[in-house]
Amino acid sequence: MNRIIVNALGREKRWARLRDGIMESLHVYQPEKESIVGNIYLGRVDKVEKGLNAAFINIGEDKNGFLHIDDLAEYVSLEEPERNSAEISKLLHQGQKLLVQVKKDPAGTKGPRLTGVIELKGASIVYMPQGRYVAVSKKASDEEQKKKWRRFGSKLKEDQEGILFRTASLQKSNEEITTEFMALRKQYQNLYASSLNRKAPFLLHGQDVMADDILEEVKKIKEVEIITDDFAWKEELQVYFQQHGVSLSSPIFHYQGHENIFNHYRVETQIEKAMQRVVWLEKGATIVIEPTEALTVIDVNTGKFTGKSGLSQTVLKTNKMAAKEIARQLKIRNLSGIILIDFIEMKSEQQETEVIAALKAGLSDDGKRTTIVGFTELGILQLTRKKTKPPLLEYTTCTCPSCSGQGRVLSAESMAYRLERELYELYPADEDKVVIEATEDVQRAFRGENSHYLKEMENTIHKKIEFQVVKESKPYYKIKRLENR
Repeated sequence: MNRIIVNALGREKRWARLRDGIMESLHVYQPEKESIVGNIYLGRVDKVEKGLNAAFINIGEDKNGFLHIDDLAEYVSLEEPERNSAEISKLLHQGQKLLVQVKKDPAGTKGPRLTGVIELKGASIVYMPQGRYVAVSKKASDEEQKKKWRRFGSKLKEDQEGILFRTASLQKSNEEITTEFMALRKQYQNLYASSLNRKAPFLLHGQDVMADDILEEVKKIKEVEIITDDFAWKEELQVYFQQHGVSLSSPIFHYQGHENIFNHYRVETQIEKAMQRVVWLEKGATIVIEPTEALTVIDVNTGKFTGKSGLSQTVLKTNKMAAKEIARQLKIRNLSGIILIDFIEMKSEQQETEVIAALKAGLSDDGKRTTIVGFTELGILQLTRKKTKPPLLEYTTCTCPSCSGQGRVLSAESMAYRLERELYELYPADEDKVVIEATEDVQRAFRGENSHYLKEMENTIHKKIEFQVVKESKPYYKIKRLENR
């Protein structure tokens, strides 16, 4: 049974997909770290770097975006011989305005990665006003069907336009695709017309990232039950699904319990385990996950697991079990980039093939592209997973002041969001005052500018909130007591 549990109350939004109660994926959205992937901006060229063949674009965010020549619409429009000698300094100049879309969120010291080849997603197709090609989803296996859609797409579009037929398009009629194509073309024309009257930088089109992520997840699952704790957001999500032509197998349910929805469905404890370095498997076997700045290293250990059918079969069984769990952990922790897995040494290529198959099966419902390179001579499995968002640990934790960065602790913002969720659970209590001790950084994050969020929470739970300052080496809070004023 598949369930999507949506915790939409409070500033930090979260949702998790469960299969038979086990968390298969997790998504977290914090307002100050909200993803901007898919947003379309009217940008202004801040600097052209000839050596990088790239430009830095001011889009109004904290950091300028990076636009490489390969992602420039004017470059894509060139014929092959002209591309070989193309220079970005001849295609762009400082101060120039242009439409750009975010491909990757900013990470660390790097700004967002941009593209000038705009993509507008529909339910069945992706429309590119300057894409210049027709493509069909890689999941389509029928070659004749692919050729049919390529021919139809070539007739439908203008020379400079591009169209990608998504998996959902394979079940649609020509008329339905044409209607959607025209609607997306009109949407772009309106965006472009709006940009002519704007001063750069300016956000022209923002994605509803959480709704879009849930939509994409639902498309991959035949039957799924969605449960959310926010009635208003439930209504918005239903409208969003209708707009994108997606029908659900069952209505979206509104959870009305006083216990936090993630606690009720036992998601919170699974998140806490996802923060840990060691993951325990059956019979004492373990996986040790070590993320670094450049890559992620994963080590598999048998522990006390000995099995009943010889060492070779025990190793194979442990490695296949680990491969399945590693696939799940990659999705939950949002690990990406270069990943190296040190499985227990196997004696044959056949066993290595079985382990790779187990890993692929575990990633079959993953929305991110993963490339499995294979085993090295030293027996290390190499793979890469597409990066679009920071990993869970980087997103929700900060450097620990006590150990100078050797470990991680929850950030003040994450602690404030956790406090919010606990306070929602106090709503039915009779007392009208709650006393909380917390460090100053957690208090600041909780209160918000001009104590806006503090006042909002007091009105929501009908209780006066009183903070008492405590000094701790890391972000901390504790609800001390409830009382009457």
